[in-house]
Amino acid sequence: MSTLLEIDGAPVRLTPPPREPRTLRVALAGCGTVGGELVRLLHQGAGEIRARHGVRVRLVRVLVAHAGRPRPSELDPALLTTDLDAFLAEDADVVVEAIGGLDPALRIARTTLGRGRRLVTANKALIAAHGPELAELARRHRTRIDFESAVAGGIPVIRALRDSLGLTGIARIRGVLNGTTNFILTRLDEGWRYADALADAQARGFAEANPARDLSGEDAADKLRILGWLAFGIRPDALVLRRRGIDPDPERLAADARLLGGAPRLVAEAVQTEAGVVAAVEPVIVPSAGALGRTRGEENVVVIESRANGGVALSGPGAGGSPTASSLLADLVRGAGRLPRPAPVAPLSVADTREHRWALSVARTQAAGGILERTLSRAGIVSTAVLADGDRRVAVTGPVGWQRVDLALRALSAERLAPVVSRVEVPV
Repeated sequence: MSTLLEIDGAPVRLTPPPREPRTLRVALAGCGTVGGELVRLLHQGAGEIRARHGVRVRLVRVLVAHAGRPRPSELDPALLTTDLDAFLAEDADVVVEAIGGLDPALRIARTTLGRGRRLVTANKALIAAHGPELAELARRHRTRIDFESAVAGGIPVIRALRDSLGLTGIARIRGVLNGTTNFILTRLDEGWRYADALADAQARGFAEANPARDLSGEDAADKLRILGWLAFGIRPDALVLRRRGIDPDPERLAADARLLGGAPRLVAEAVQTEAGVVAAVEPVIVPSAGALGRTRGEENVVVIESRANGGVALSGPGAGGSPTASSLLADLVRGAGRLPRPAPVAPLSVADTREHRWALSVARTQAAGGILERTLSRAGIVSTAVLADGDRRVAVTGPVGWQRVDLALRALSAERLAPVVSRVEVPV
């Protein structure tokens, strides 16, 4: 800002010298795929960060499990430590946690916030298990915890919920929250074999060496618990959630979707009903032309429906180190908004009793087909269509609640049949 003065009748504009950027001392826990990418982004974007945010980010310590492993060339090896106590004692303004899991992430989070320092994390398991506790700890010590990168990579869905959308009354959150499974399902929909699709996802950095948390739906469930907390005020550990992943037969899941004319997706949703909030993570055959069906590869999409403004769809990359690191960087230099305070009356989370149509796929043999249809009939489930595809037989039900379908599956298990089950949202 400049000031206009007159000296000897002539206007003179006095402009103060530019302000020096504030130095932000950052301690980074974890320098793997995400942490290493963050180091590169901090180095490459240093000038832009100073110009846009008035901040000079300085790494003061980096905690790693193995000091001898290859690290980004931009990282000074002298900053590395394997000593957790020394790391926690470092004089830092912000601690960025990019380790994942709960140990030692939870200790890092509690210690950081307990000392009044800001915490930035991409750890969805940590927030899903301990988010409210850490948010309260941050409030007590007048600091902040930011975790935009914990859900949906490069999509600013948490900021949207904590800002304007969270004030309009959320009715439903629904989306594809796991980029790994979406990449694999997209490849299978294109005719790839599962083993090849998984190997491709791992080669591109979209899947871990052990992808069990992705395939089982655990990763998406953690993210949904976080979104349910922000949208509805339900503690993540109190959300009643039905979870089914794309295993054990992703190829069959994709084939059934093709047969029914839709796209296979692992869908996560939380819905406010009259009885309370219901939540599920499960395979769904969705319309190919819809928001979820159009989301392909490693992309994520989140559709937020409010009671006042209808629906808003947010989409973007959801797997890999780059989008997560970019989101971490945004939290680091900009910070995020408010977190939900505990509600005076705890919102109710209840079992999902809504009725849907379901597809159950078994081997195409006379015995298996007969057992499937007989078992569904005994459970009071009406089959509205039965289709054949190669060596498989697919029965599509009328609208029925999951509880009844689950009873039928238990009866089929006693007959040594394990159908591939998908929710159906396409006309059959």
